[in-house]
Amino acid sequence: MQNLPEYQSNYTTPDLGIAVYLFTMGHDLVKTTVVGNRRLVFHFQRQNGTDALVSSYLNGTGQAPAKKLFENYRSLRAMAFAQTDNIR
Repeated sequence: MQNLPEYQSNYTTPDLGIAVYLFTMGHDLVKTTVVGNRRLVFHFQRQNGTDALVSSYLNGTGQAPAKKLFENYRSLRAMAFAQTDNIR
């Protein structure tokens, strides 16, 4: 495997919905970074279909198992609140 620059080997998004969808669809969460003091950015390992998955999510045609999607939403949301000190 060749070493790609991070911007090519990772898919980065601050959007919780996209992050949850990618995580649910089996993308590996590589790391998270805090931007400013209240925004968490998710970095996923890019796969061949990553951009197509994001497009299907954004245009409303993406599908995922509901139970797994909601479990992952709760998990990533809790992570975002904890890492940005925005705990409710």
